[in-house]
Amino acid sequence: MSASAWPIVYRGYVNPWDCDEMGHMNVQFHLAKAGEAFEGLLASLGLDAASRRSVRVTRNRVRYLKEMHVSDLVHIHGATVAFHDGRLKAALDVRNTHDEPCVLTETEAEGVSLSMAPDLTAFVSPEGLKPGDEGEGAVGAATHHRETIRNIVRADQCDRDGGLSPRGVMARFSEGQGHLWAMLKAPRAWQREANLATATLDYQIRYGAKPPAGTQVKLLTGLAGASSKTVRFRHWLFDAETDEMVAAACGAALFIDRATRKAVNLPSQVADAAAQLIG
Repeated sequence: MSASAWPIVYRGYVNPWDCDEMGHMNVQFHLAKAGEAFEGLLASLGLDAASRRSVRVTRNRVRYLKEMHVSDLVHIHGATVAFHDGRLKAALDVRNTHDEPCVLTETEAEGVSLSMAPDLTAFVSPEGLKPGDEGEGAVGAATHHRETIRNIVRADQCDRDGGLSPRGVMARFSEGQGHLWAMLKAPRAWQREANLATATLDYQIRYGAKPPAGTQVKLLTGLAGASSKTVRFRHWLFDAETDEMVAAACGAALFIDRATRKAVNLPSQVADAAAQLIG
């Protein structure tokens, strides 16, 4: 079954505050809308609000296919692709005003209590980053990482269970990207002067602890690989006091020409810096 034939589990809109300095919807809001869509899918399976409260997302895979911009209408098709022993995997197909596929999000969760097994949809995860590419996600293994973010979890960044939400995690990854490009000798100011921008293509994210509001967290960022056009990076988020892992992610990103919106080769200084930073 084509993803366009899956039931629609979310409808929304791209607001100005959903977009970043690149002019497209920021990754944290993509994940926020996917989170609402996942709840919509659970609701369609018969889980009420109280039952959904105990569901915990354990992993996301996000593939960015097309930019979304201010005033785009958003609709998300959802399907259950696996279910066993309270663990459910869903695929969420995010589309724009013109019904073009823009993002494909895979969500895995535990604590899903269903009265009967759901109908499953055949689904094959696209090529790209795989589970495990995010690495160990331990402070002791972060030899080649640098601290890029250190801040406090706010109440408005938490889920109904009181812990940091996937969107709150992704917000820190998004801010960490600015530090990543500075590490690679291509800070945002230089990108603007060079008429370049950056775009994330793919994310694999594994979730751990869910720190409550008031917890100090820290993000460690490192390079995992590079090709002629892309860099692969890792963001590992920890409770700053206990070093407990909050999330571990691997992402792939590239540079695009601001005028043509087409991918370009890595600038020479970025390729050189990547070669030195890859651990």
